[in-house]
This record gives sequence, C-alpha cells and structure tokens, in this order.
Amino acid sequence: MKKIILAPAVALAFTGLVASPVVAAESTSAQSASTQKAEQKKVEAAKAEAKKKEEAKKAAAEKAEAEKKAAAEKAAADKKAKEKAAAAKKAAADKKKADEKKAAEDKKDDAKKPPKKVDPKPAPAPKDEDKDAKDDDKSEDKANPINASVQVTSGEVTAEELAEEGVTVKVTGLEKGDKVSAKSGLTGPAVTAQGSTATITLHSANEVKQKRVNFALQLERPGTQSVTETSVVPLADESEAPEVDPTVSLSTDEISQSGIEDDGIKVTGEGFTPNGTVTVVGGSAQSPFATQEVEANADGEISATLKFEGDDALPAGDYSVWGVDQESETNSPAQDFTITEDDAVDPIDASLKVDPKEITAEDLANREKGVTVTVSGVKKDDKITDSLTGETETAEADGDYELHLWYEGNPDSLEVGAVPFTLTIDREGTESETLEGEINVVGEDDGNDGETEAPAEASFTVSPKKIEAADFANEKKGVTLAVENCEPGADVHFEVNPKGINVTAYENTVKADDEGNASVNVFGTSSDASAYVGAYTATATCGDDTMKDSFTVTEGANSGGDNGNGGDNGNAGNGGDDGSQLPRTGADLGGLTTGALLLLVGGAAIALTGRKNKFGQTPTSF
Repeated sequence: MKKIILAPAVALAFTGLVASPVVAAESTSAQSASTQKAEQKKVEAAKAEAKKKEEAKKAAAEKAEAEKKAAAEKAAADKKAKEKAAAAKKAAADKKKADEKKAAEDKKDDAKKPPKKVDPKPAPAPKDEDKDAKDDDKSEDKANPINASVQVTSGEVTAEELAEEGVTVKVTGLEKGDKVSAKSGLTGPAVTAQGSTATITLHSANEVKQKRVNFALQLERPGTQSVTETSVVPLADESEAPEVDPTVSLSTDEISQSGIEDDGIKVTGEGFTPNGTVTVVGGSAQSPFATQEVEANADGEISATLKFEGDDALPAGDYSVWGVDQESETNSPAQDFTITEDDAVDPIDASLKVDPKEITAEDLANREKGVTVTVSGVKKDDKITDSLTGETETAEADGDYELHLWYEGNPDSLEVGAVPFTLTIDREGTESETLEGEINVVGEDDGNDGETEAPAEASFTVSPKKIEAADFANEKKGVTLAVENCEPGADVHFEVNPKGINVTAYENTVKADDEGNASVNVFGTSSDASAYVGAYTATATCGDDTMKDSFTVTEGANSGGDNGNGGDNGNAGNGGDDGSQLPRTGADLGGLTTGALLLLVGGAAIALTGRKNKFGQTPTSF
C-alpha cells in the first residue's frame, strides 16, 4: 500500500494563507493614509472657500450700509437746502412788501404837499432881441428834472408768487428815453420809457419772511440828476389748506336691483374742503359701479345720487360708498349697503269683457258713448295699450281696470258685425300679453219706436273669497262658484287652478238653468286639510264671455286631521285618502250607499240615488 504524505503541502497552504493577509493589511494602511490626506486638503479648501464667501458677504453689507448712509446724508442735505431756499424766498418777499408799503406811504405824503410854485419868466426887453434868442436856445438844451411816481399794480401777492411770478410796477411822469432800473429790495431787468410811462417786473431774490417788501427804483434821464423812487409790496398770508375730516351717509342700507337702477342710492357728506371738488364712488376699490363728481358747499357738505347703468342687473351682494376729497386727496370712511334681488314678478294672467255686447255704429263712433272694456287680473303699474285708439293707460291698483273705447272715424264706414281689437298688457319683469276682443256692431232698429233693453251682462262670483282649510275640506261648506245671466240652457265651463301648490287642477261643464244661472261647489277630500292652503284662480266661461276670480285657503285654527268629517270626507268610494288630488264627481261617487243626496247643479236641487249619475257631472270635490 502506498502512503501519501500531505503534511508539507498543507503546511505550505497554511503558510500562504497566513502570509497573504499580512501583505493585504500593509496595503490597506498605506491607502488609508493617502485618503485621509486628500480629505484633509478638501476640508481645508472648503474652509478657505467659506471664509472667502463670508468676507465677500461682509464687504457687500458694509458697502450697502455706506451707500444707505450716503443717501440719507444727501437727502438731509437736499432738505436743508430746500428749507434754506424757502426761508430766503420768504425773507425777500417780506422785504419787498415792506418796501412797497413804505413807498406807498411816501407817495401819500408827497401827494399832500402843494406843488411847487414856479415864477413866470419876465417878458424880454424889446431892445435885447438877440440876447433873448440866445437865452431861448440855451434853455432848450437844458433837460427837465425828473418828477415821477411809482405804483405797484399787481396788488397783494404771496411770498411764493413774488419769487416766481413777480409783481408789476408802473412808473409815471417820465419822458421818452428815461431808464428805469431796480436799485434795492427787488430785482428785475431795466426798462426804457417809450413815452410818459414805463412798466417793470420785479422779483424777490431771497426768501421773504416779513409781511411786506420795500424796494427802490433808480430813474435816469440824460442831462439831469438821477432820482430814486421807493415803494412797497404787501404780501398776503399763505394760509394752509384747512384740515378735512370727510364722512358720508346713505339714505338706506338696503336697496333692490331695480331700485339702484331706477332711483339710485342717495349720498350725503360733510367735512370736505369748502367749495372743493369731491368724487363720490360706489362699489369696491377694484370695481366701482358708479362715480359722480360734485362740488362741496361753503360748509364742506355734499349730496349725490349714485345709479347703476348697465345692460345686466347689478349682482346682489354687499357694496360700499365713499367720498374722495380731491384737494387734500383724502378718502372718507366707506359706508356699506346691500343690494337685494328683485322679487319674482307674477306672469300676466288677465282677461277682458266688453260692455255693452252690442252697439250701433253711431254710438260706437260717439266718444261720449262707445264701449267699456274691463280687464281683469292686472297689477298696479301695468301698461295697457288698445289697438283702436293706440293710447296707453297705467293701472293704479291690482284687480280690474276699465278702459273706454270708441271708434274714431265716420260711423258710415262701419259695417254690421264684429269689430276686432286687441289689448296689450306690459308688466316690468315679465313677458307682455295680448288679449283679443271684439265689439259687435248692430244696425239701427227702425221697426221699434221704443228702446230695446240690452240683455243683462253675465256675472261670475266666488264665495267665500277666503276660507280656512278645515272648512274647505268640509263637503258641507267649501267654495261656491256661481254664474248668472248666461243664455238659458247654454254650457257653462268652470275651472279651478291652484297657484304654486301640489293640488291637481279641476274643470267641469254644466248647463245653465232656465234663468241662465249655473253653479258648482268645490271642496277638498284629503284628511290633511293643510295640503290645500294657498291661492286658487277660478274661471267661468259662458258663451263668448270668460270671467275670472280667485279665492284663498288659509291655515286657520284647525287645518289638520279629519276635519270633523269621519276622516273620509264622504269620498270612501274613491279609494280613501288620495292626498291633494282632484277626482271628479259623478261616476267617481260609486262608493256612496243608496239613498238621496241633494246636490246643487245649475241652481237646481237634483236627487241622486245609486252608484252612477245619469245627469253627468255634479258639484266637484278636490
């Protein structure tokens, strides 16, 4: 058997394993030292960069501070220079005013002195003609002495006006060629007289503080001694603008959209600059809806009316009004107000009736007769225009409105028959409505010497006009709709329409009795009587006449429950309580037990038995 000795190899292997880590460890140590050195340099470079930035930032701050300080010093110097210039200007104005006053006083004193008496020259001797001629030539060469006066024509001025605009000084008593120049007190360019007067403009050279400025003018004339004339310029007080404390008030703090357009909102104010200009603004600072410029009175009071003028209504919401004092550039505190939405406008629901129904052409063309047209269902301020006259009338109250119509023309041109016409009703906030009507023209009745009595006019009544819900839901009460003076036997059509409540509309047709009368009774069947609370429109049509009226169901004291009627209101055959519906009578009364039931139809009592009504529809129930 062979033996394999592995020990040396293993030893070498382990030796190699031990030696390698030693070499690796030395290599890592050297690399770490190099890395640390690089990192240290990097940190030092970062510190140097940060230090450099900090120094630059500090230098920039110092520079900004220096510039700020220099600007402040410059502003202070400019302010000081302006104050100094203003003081010098005021001093010059004061001096000028004083000089002018003194000159005026001196002039006044000179005026009081009597003029110098000049002795007349002796007449020349007759024998010395040559000598006198020489003396005359000599006197012509000699100049007259200056005897002038000075007057400030500008009147009282302020120190600022004296410095900027100056004053006008008029010198009289001059001769052509005389030179006038400023000597003291004020300055200005010299002028040369073109005649007996000269005008010079003078200004103050320094700030004037006194109340008047004295000045002197030098007057020069060739061949004679120059003269100095003095005067004074009075200075007006430069009163500062009065302090203002403007406030405004409004006539109301709430107005409708149509109100701000039609009437506007009235504004009053006080505390503004007397006789100054004020701008009254309404709206917001970013979006005013109206502005008006007014002038305050002597007490600083204003009044204005702001209206909105636009294609669409101004949106409802909160707005403000304030006044701007233009002279002091001061705003008053704002006053708030609210614009509310306009109330919804009821649509037009109108009808017309002509009286008399028949008329002769002669009477229709007679303005004193004509016909009367009654329009029902109008509202106050409705505009009503008829096609016959073209005139427009305005309703003064809600309800019925009467118009008097006639034919403007020759009655011979009217033919027997219907004359159609229209009435147009305009109501602000809703669509217009046009009603059509006709006037029946009849021929003259030559076969009857007596007057023919006109047929009675049909009428429509609703009773009661106001009823409590408990009574309305009681079949023994309810509301009665009645028509009189219809054509006997004619169909009379009734309608009831609720306004804005969940109750089904009702309509029924009955025949007029022998006297032309017809009526129906309307009541509610729901156990909840409050469901009927609201307004109702009732309409009756009799032949060509359509008549309208209305009634109202109110809550009352007992508007709920079964209304004291056993809960079914006598309508058990209709399937019990059906809420606020409008079932018809007649066949719908099949649930009634046999027996007699008296119902008022067309003004007559009719007995009904059994489940069906052979006479058709009977008084209605909701």
